[in-house]
Amino acid sequence: MRVVFDTNVYGFLLKELDQLELEKAILSDKDFLVFGFQPVRKELRAIQKDKDAARKARILLLGLYDRIVKDRLLENSNKIMMLAKEYFKQYRGAKGSKSWDEIGVDFLIVACATIKNMDVVCSGDERTLMCDRAQLIYAKVNILAGYRGPNFWPYTFMLNRFRKKLK
Repeated sequence: MRVVFDTNVYGFLLKELDQLELEKAILSDKDFLVFGFQPVRKELRAIQKDKDAARKARILLLGLYDRIVKDRLLENSNKIMMLAKEYFKQYRGAKGSKSWDEIGVDFLIVACATIKNMDVVCSGDERTLMCDRAQLIYAKVNILAGYRGPNFWPYTFMLNRFRKKLK
């Protein structure tokens, strides 16, 4: 299974009391390969550098990201950007209120997963990336463009999957 994590997944994982065990379980599961994506790492790098706590969190998040994705990196492309922009166009046409700056990376993640034939996008953001409106938009645009979209897993689903393996 080829997986892309939304940026927020790394933050949620870092807050789990059993984070080290979960990380080990993710890394040891050869049927669950997490791929990195440049815009996700860029969001993690954008965390404030000027406050001590934020700087420490940034370092921890980037370390977690690098360990989980290893050398499995997906590069952004014009094709991915065009598909993400089409998602956004449809989103705005459906009276979506968020700007590209607020939601663009979400659309890029889904477009990347679609173009690269990834199996799963995992996110803890059920108000934007995984909301019903967005799901309908992805499906509509992907059907019209001839793409098979990824499956979407809520963070809690992925978390429960690995917690069961820890028992």
